[in-house]
Order: sequence, then structure tokens, then C-alpha cells
Amino acid sequence: MAVSGAAGSTASVRGGRWQPQQPPPPSSSPSGHGGASLLGAAALLAALLACLLPACAHAGPGAYVAAANYSALHCEGFEPTYPQIDADLAVHRALGTHLNATQYIAGYLGSVQMRGLTVGFFGGVAYLLTPTDFPGLSHHAKLHAMYIRQLLHVQDTFGPDLPDVAFVLTTSDTPRYCSTRLLNASSPQPYNFSAADCHHTGGFVPGPYPVMGIGKSDWWPDLLLVPNFHFHMKLYDNTSLALVEQFAQVPWAQRKPILFGRFSKYRMNRCPDDVSTAKWGLGGKRICYNGGKTCPTREYFIRKMPEKDPTRIDVSFRAKVPMLRHSEYKYLVNLEGQGISSRLEQLLPMSSAVFKEASGYYAYYYRTLLKHRVNIIEFWRKVPEEVMEELDWAAAHDPQVARIAQAGVALARTYLTGPGRTCYWYRLLHGLAGTLAYEPDLSQWPAAVPLRQVLEEQMPASPQGREAYEQPWAP
Repeated sequence: MAVSGAAGSTASVRGGRWQPQQPPPPSSSPSGHGGASLLGAAALLAALLACLLPACAHAGPGAYVAAANYSALHCEGFEPTYPQIDADLAVHRALGTHLNATQYIAGYLGSVQMRGLTVGFFGGVAYLLTPTDFPGLSHHAKLHAMYIRQLLHVQDTFGPDLPDVAFVLTTSDTPRYCSTRLLNASSPQPYNFSAADCHHTGGFVPGPYPVMGIGKSDWWPDLLLVPNFHFHMKLYDNTSLALVEQFAQVPWAQRKPILFGRFSKYRMNRCPDDVSTAKWGLGGKRICYNGGKTCPTREYFIRKMPEKDPTRIDVSFRAKVPMLRHSEYKYLVNLEGQGISSRLEQLLPMSSAVFKEASGYYAYYYRTLLKHRVNIIEFWRKVPEEVMEELDWAAAHDPQVARIAQAGVALARTYLTGPGRTCYWYRLLHGLAGTLAYEPDLSQWPAAVPLRQVLEEQMPASPQGREAYEQPWAP
């Protein structure tokens, strides 16, 4: 597929193997499922988001359709993913996205310690709006390099059709900033993940803030979800989607009826007042500590659940196996990490049924595409022993579970593609631009540097930046 670019093409991949591919034609997708309800004021927000998700799915066309590559990439085919954009922007539309709030959060979250970059588009060109220190970002420098290349890919794909807009892009697993809690349409209150008094800096400015990240719960309504950097780092289209036929070579009837998973050690981080991410152990036992901020859910599940039925549950931190070996099992389990786990995207194409932990955290496509007993099997909404009920149900409904496995494959192949992610970014940028309560201008960011200059000149100037620069990438 030939895709014209306003400023050249990024189809060639440094160290990768990406080749542009035509996305599949539009197909129907199951509606998203709601998350756990929040109490008190947050319940109002959850109701607002639940209302917005289906209502905005067929919003009328906007300025974004003018771009030639909107049609060339078949962006309309990814329409089922876009309602999450409207849900994320609900608070921004209600209160307005202001320049002083943007500059305030850029000063805090755009700092090295908080793993954020302040970036934006002006005149169709991507910029780093405030300086950063790639050595200081440590291993997060590699993650930001993935996003810098993706933003340049968006620039090259859509060019002058991009709106002028500024935002902060983070690579943290969980939100790390003061967020708007919607008590009513005009009364935002701050909350901070680690400091409830929200004393980040002097002169606090309330949100909503134009912050983008990979995962959130409803406690952070203003965070704007974007595709995970691991799609780019792991060359997802070539290392997962391109192997679908190979994963399917083990027939369903020959797969072992065992719940299988191998994991790295991560513990969930959460706000103790966020009831949507509250986690309980067997029988409702309290398992979180550190004032409710840390929940060792992976460790707990791996330690406790196999002993319930060792013939049907094989999960471990040890003995990692190649992804192809996962296709030997009918049931693959996804346990969340510090927040969401990007392993889910790797499991969906395996032609096995994915058992997904319901953590309260969600990524950009969870609520619009995932549906219990349609393309995933969800458990641990309240307690982990729910997985035993789901395994019993799966054993009694084997043909239906086989269809669930294939629906997961179809979801990944249809929507979790490079063109789908690029179109999502494009629609999100246009949506955010429509909430701005000020006229964006590059002069508001006197330290701005073109992002391509950052990538090609600043990043290779240090050993840490050069290592990040040399990482393979695909859109």
C-alpha cells in the first residue's frame, strides 16, 4: 500500500522488519464492558463515561477526514476503538483544556523524575516543547524513543492535517500526577497518587490536564489513553500478528485444557481510595499493603491458585517458555503488572482462550473491544477463586470457548495493527484540539525543538540516548 507522507516516509525500520500492510476491512466488534463502579463522586464520572462510550461511537465526521491518508490507511475501519477517545475527553470538554494547566503539568510531569515528555504539533510538525535529559530517564529513554518515532510517523503520515496541540506523554505504568475528580461540572479537586495534598510545585493549577499514557482507572478521568509503547518495541505486527497461522497449527482438540502462564515479578500500584482497583484474596482476604497502595496480585495468584487444582493451573515466575509453546494450551492467563500488562496483546493472537484478570485498570481498547465470554474470559472481579468457576464453565462449553479463542485472534488482527494505532493517535489529537480553551501557538513554548532534531541529534549525543536511538521500532 502506498501511503503519501507530508514530510517523507518512516516506513523503513531501524533494526526492525516492518512493512506497511493494508488493514482488514471494517468488521463488527462487540461492545465494550463497563468497569467496576466507583463510590460517591466518582460514581458520577463512571456513569458519564458509560453513557459516552456507545453514544459517541458514530459521531459525525470532523476535520480529520480531510487528510488523504485517513482514507489510505482505512482509518474508518477502526471506528469501534474511537469511543474511548470521547470517554477520555469528557472532562476536558466539560471544563476546557487550559494553557496554564498544560504548562503546570508540563513543569511537573514533564520532568525526568516523572518519566514524561512535553510534546506537541504546530504547523504539522512534531516538537519537544520543553528540554529533557535522556540519561536521566534511565530505561524509560528507550520507551520515549519508541513514542518519539511514532509521533514522527504520525507527522509524516498526516502532516498539515494535524491540529496545533500540546500535551504531556508519559511512560509510567500507572498515573503519577494530580487528576481532576469530577464532583460536578465546575468543581475539580486534585488527587495525587503518592501525595494526597498534591504539593508538586508552588502555585497549583487544577486540571483537567492533557496527559497521555498507556493505562488508567476511572480515578484519572482526564488521562488520555494511547497505544502501549510495547507495540513498537516488540514489532508487534511482525512478531505476533504475522505468526497467527503458525500459532494456529496446533488444533484446538489437541491443546491441553490447562490454564498456562509465565510471568515477571511485578506488583500492582494503586490509589488506596480507588475502589475500582481494590484487590482481595481468597475469601475476600486483604492482600494489599503499604496503606493499600501495593497489591502483589501476581505473586498471590501464582502462590495460591495452583494448589487449588494443580492439574488445571500451571503458572510460574520460573521456566519461561517461547510464545509458540503457549499454543499447546487451551487457556492462557493474563495477570496485570504494575498496572495493565502488555502481554495481553501477545496472547490474543495465539488461538487460545485468554483468561484476563479484571484489575480496574484499562488500556485504550479494553472497554470498546473486549467482552467477557465473547473474545476473552474475565475473572477476579472480586476474588481470585472466580478463575475456578470460569475453568469449570470452559470445560462444560468447549465449542464456545474455541469460538472465544478465535474471536480474540480476529480482534487483534482487525484492530491492533500499525495502521489502527496510527489512526487512533490522529483521531485523539483532533479530539484534544477540540477541547482547548486557548489558541495554541509555538511561541508559548520558547524552548521548543523539532522532534526529528531531538531524535537525530540530541538523543545520540549520550551513551544512554544512543542506546535508546538504536532500538528497533515499528509503527
